[in-house]
Amino acid sequence: MTVRRVWRAFALGVGWAGVVIATLLVLSFLGSLFWVFDLAANFRPQASVVLVFLGLVAVAGRARVPGWTTLAVGLIGLVSLVPHLLDAPPPIADGSPTIRIMSFNVGISNPNRTAVAEFIAHEDLDVVFIFESSFEWEDTIRGAGLPLQIVSVVPRGRLAGVTVLARPELRPGRLDVELGGEMAAVEVDLGDERVAVLGIHPVSPTSPSRASARDGLIARAADWVATRAGEVVVVGDLNATPWSHAYSTLRLRGGLVDTLRGKGLQPTWPQGWGALMIPIDHVLHTTGLGSADRRTGPAFGSAHRPVLVEIGVAG
Repeated sequence: MTVRRVWRAFALGVGWAGVVIATLLVLSFLGSLFWVFDLAANFRPQASVVLVFLGLVAVAGRARVPGWTTLAVGLIGLVSLVPHLLDAPPPIADGSPTIRIMSFNVGISNPNRTAVAEFIAHEDLDVVFIFESSFEWEDTIRGAGLPLQIVSVVPRGRLAGVTVLARPELRPGRLDVELGGEMAAVEVDLGDERVAVLGIHPVSPTSPSRASARDGLIARAADWVATRAGEVVVVGDLNATPWSHAYSTLRLRGGLVDTLRGKGLQPTWPQGWGALMIPIDHVLHTTGLGSADRRTGPAFGSAHRPVLVEIGVAG
């Protein structure tokens, strides 16, 4: 077999492999119809880049039909990401008071509790939501001498839940919100305003029932935000990327702004997977607020990276 024929056969194989991946990418836009399609949507950036590469290889090897198909779908995937990459949340108004918020799924079995407490102190945070927290985490926090008070604790009878910390000078108060699942809500001062901060952690959508449970909690959170008077911040490990239909439900139905927009991908999970990491930990807010300094922090042994962002009145 000549080199040309080998190259042609290789290009055909690459092209048709690309068509299979391209089919999954197209189906990922229909995530509301089937939970597996929505799982595929989480990896849309990676799949789009791979498809463009595979398409170029196939076209170069004159496997035109699968090559151009693969390349076209890859480019469509990349174009769909443009609004996320180029859009930006409103800035904070000059002179506005601000609060620094962190959302972190620490992992209940993570032993690096002291290191996380030291990081919280170093970052000079105002409001902290710790997901997959435990009584051990809360004991460590109480003994760390942080300038924060525990506003909400893991419910008795549960192995894991949400622990919320806030600066006493913000007059934090726990809000009674019944949405189901792992969640907590508090209210704090932002200058002369009271701002609600809702933290949710739906289950991972790894089966039809779990996907339905995740979607249900996110939809109920969106409805709670939409019907609440005043400004709201929503944080948490949502087990959904910005390309998931569930995330779109939260953002659109709740009238929320994604603080990740215009800040790149900032993937948070799974830690250590390099280019395969995806952003499933989020901070969003209503339109009367603005944000700045949105970034991720070190994982400290968790499978997640924390998300940190400064929130103020929109400029």
